[in-house]
Amino acid sequence: MIELQNIHKSFGRTEVLHGIDLAVKQGEVVVILGPSGSGKSTLLRCINFLEKPDQGTVRIGEMTVSAAHASRAAILALRQKTAMVFQHYHLFRNKTALENVMEGLVTVKRLPKREAEAKSLHFLEKVGLQDRLHFYPAQLSGGQQQRVGIARALALEPQAILFDEPTSALDPELVGEVLEVMKALAREGMTMLVVTHEMNFAQEVASHVVFMDNGVIVEEGNAATFFHQTHSERTKQFLQRVRVS
Repeated sequence: MIELQNIHKSFGRTEVLHGIDLAVKQGEVVVILGPSGSGKSTLLRCINFLEKPDQGTVRIGEMTVSAAHASRAAILALRQKTAMVFQHYHLFRNKTALENVMEGLVTVKRLPKREAEAKSLHFLEKVGLQDRLHFYPAQLSGGQQQRVGIARALALEPQAILFDEPTSALDPELVGEVLEVMKALAREGMTMLVVTHEMNFAQEVASHVVFMDNGVIVEEGNAATFFHQTHSERTKQFLQRVRVS
């Protein structure tokens, strides 16, 4: 489904990613763990060229884009294969929940408004917001705003969804409602890459876990064994610090 080869990314003189290789199978939930500043979010954003890699290739499905020869058209085509859910929601403040979900369908997918509205209603209902269709972001809780973001991503019918710390901006009591939606998507077979600090979610839902530090993948493996049979001392230190049971 997704394959990254030799991904490098620098900001100024600071190299953030040092030649990352990663493969994601269709239907997998890949959770990316690591301390702050390890390159997790940058890696996620390189997949759809929100950050253009300095070197390497990204393949999604049958389409491969090289960082060295990435045309605008190729990047746009690649982006349409994924959708992203951001840490801080990125909703239009002057649009309702329904209008936020419709926006991409009308402007990117070029759907007629009536069709876009029907599809948006379906996905807002899917995330449990059928009673908040005409509420503006300021009238919604953080958890509800993030669920609008997930509905917006789903409405684009991507091959995979990229989640960049989707619960880290939420009050603790609101985290659960967002994670429940993500768990339901996992059960339905949605391919997901999730940067998160939610260890319980990683243990319960992930099919593959990646641990990053200082811009490299230190260790990765099957989620069933990753948390109890780590080989790297750095991984062990990290897991002990976040108190994984």
